[in-house]
Amino acid sequence: MNPVEERNVTDPRTFIGLPDWRSALLAALFALPWLVALAQGHLRRWQLWAVAVVAAALFPISIAWVQVPIQEGLNLFSARLLAGATLQRYLLAVAVPGIVVSGLVQESAKLLVAWAGLRLLAGRRSAAVGLAAGAAAGAGYGGFEAFWVFNQVFASGITWATVQLYGVAALLGFIERFFAVPFHIGAAALAGYGYGTGRPWRFLLLAIALHSLTNYGVILLQAGVLNMALIEVWVAAIAIVTVGAALWLHRRAAYPLSEPASSPRIK
Repeated sequence: MNPVEERNVTDPRTFIGLPDWRSALLAALFALPWLVALAQGHLRRWQLWAVAVVAAALFPISIAWVQVPIQEGLNLFSARLLAGATLQRYLLAVAVPGIVVSGLVQESAKLLVAWAGLRLLAGRRSAAVGLAAGAAAGAGYGGFEAFWVFNQVFASGITWATVQLYGVAALLGFIERFFAVPFHIGAAALAGYGYGTGRPWRFLLLAIALHSLTNYGVILLQAGVLNMALIEVWVAAIAIVTVGAALWLHRRAAYPLSEPASSPRIK
């Protein structure tokens, strides 16, 4: 990577792109339905929307100033430790630390914003509120990531003629975000649920693992293990499982099982 490229990837503006109103509209359409589904009963709270806005602003900063520098350091270490041919041979293993870093940074950033939102809610800490705050953080963070991706797609000059020429391949950016955005929301909702129930580390680690597993598809593509179509299926499957788990926990938090009545005491 040359100095110009390195300077670009550590500049948060790189992860915004050339703003396009169509990108903003699509990002909102991809995120809002899942936020509504997972934050029912809490959408009137301004703190929830503040969480989404702050998480959106944190996306380019966390990527450029935290994730990218760490990954670049890991890549440099791997390049010095292993020769080019050896590095490619063991790519499936060598790439794991960098993939885990992406999950660690992004899921931690979302949970941090959700935690701050819960503090604004006068310290309210429950399964339902934690899950809603996490979903809001995921909507803001994942929505802004989609905004960035869509900006790149529209900046490339995509037209209906492009779609007719390249078919589904021209729409991969949109298809991937269709699943990636709800994944962000679902994973953050899981972490928020964990915090709300007093088990933050267990659920944060689960979110990080799911995020890392999703991103590992890129390495499988580079190694030639899976093709692009199968990678999209990979991402979609993990997103469905993640969102499904979040929806189940949301229902469980909203309608907790009633505890059995205690036996009357004998006096």
